[in-house]
Amino acid sequence: MRKLNITFCSFPDFSGNAKALYNYMKNKYKDSMNYTWIVTSDTFKEKLNHEGINAIALGTSDFRKYIGKTDVFFTTHCNLTGDKSDRAIYIELWHGISPKKVGFMMNNISNADISWYEHLSRTVDYFIVPSEFWTTIFSARFNVDLKQVLPLGYPKLDFIKNKNAFKNLSELTNRNLSIYKKIIFYMPTFRKGCGRDDSKENANNILNLHPYNEEQLVSFLEKNNYLLCVKKHPSEEMQFPSSIKSNNIIFIDNSKVQTLYFDVYNILDAADLLITDYSSLGIEFLYLNKPCIYLNTDVDSYNISRGICYNNYNFWLTDGLNTIDNLLNKINEYLYCNSKISLDLEEKRKLWFGNLKNGGCDNICSYFFTDDGKLKVKPYINSNRQVVNLNKKIAKLDEEKKYYERLSKQRKEELDLVYNSRSWQLLERLRKIKNHKR
Repeated sequence: MRKLNITFCSFPDFSGNAKALYNYMKNKYKDSMNYTWIVTSDTFKEKLNHEGINAIALGTSDFRKYIGKTDVFFTTHCNLTGDKSDRAIYIELWHGISPKKVGFMMNNISNADISWYEHLSRTVDYFIVPSEFWTTIFSARFNVDLKQVLPLGYPKLDFIKNKNAFKNLSELTNRNLSIYKKIIFYMPTFRKGCGRDDSKENANNILNLHPYNEEQLVSFLEKNNYLLCVKKHPSEEMQFPSSIKSNNIIFIDNSKVQTLYFDVYNILDAADLLITDYSSLGIEFLYLNKPCIYLNTDVDSYNISRGICYNNYNFWLTDGLNTIDNLLNKINEYLYCNSKISLDLEEKRKLWFGNLKNGGCDNICSYFFTDDGKLKVKPYINSNRQVVNLNKKIAKLDEEKKYYERLSKQRKEELDLVYNSRSWQLLERLRKIKNHKR
């Protein structure tokens, strides 16, 4: 029997939920399926191929030959929706469970965004989320049926609880991290990139704070022997400031992360504290039962541009801070005084992750595949897709109608030529004479 062709794609390449699920499926199904990664460059394709991972570069002749053979897509950013055939099943693992408004929920959605999300609602068969809480949100974000949003898992949780996170961070930064008392991560969401510009406030300092005092920050870190690791979102176009010179601040470049086949989830558990803003990392960090500080300096402009779900900042994000003094005091409260996460956040942790003890890859595979690697589901036909299919049928019938009208007109013109010809007129005269003699 023919093996299923499973296609994976993520941003950045070979990362996140898709990578975690790929690892699980390779281990579970072994060679009973064909696994292919679609990546964005020939260089990275060659690196993966060298590691024994089947990879094809996007847009190449090899890609065009292969992609139509896909039986099941697993992606993180709806990367390949334009390449889905009618028989294939498209499963979107998505890349974050954030408080941000996404898709049709956005406050300031552009016409281009509307067109894109309408395409997704017609194309994606299933979205995977970690708990029932997210089903309604994702249904609204992408305008799909609730039955298409499956609370089965969040594969990258398998990476987040990473026993080697400290070692991975040490390798990534090329530094002896044991000399530091505590490690702090600052990982904000993107504001400028992917065709969006959600805020420009205080972009000239690394923490997006006002007021901000760089000397005060450096002095605080050195005095307490804390290490601050700054990593921007992979889509962020802003450059790291080159003026900061301190052994207590490290800037992590995404290209270095990819070189080591890491992603942010391979190092997240190395941090004692996370600082972020509206990123899904804040929610994901909570899965580790570790404290997170949220910065909200530009919340007003961010709400105008994109927005927070339910328009309720406090439901999602605690400790919304916007000055350097408040931030440093809150860091010490968590790290120096060993303050723990609140009972309220404990309840939200259960809400956001349900009963997941891991990434839920087993749940996802059990839903879609048999134990011997056969497919259990069919493409989902939602109302949007039904309308599109009906419109296609109408368009096809209209084309057929026009074809037969053109054919009929052509035949009439041909007959008119025959009737008006001298040969036909002569035959008609002979026929009349013959009939008259009878």
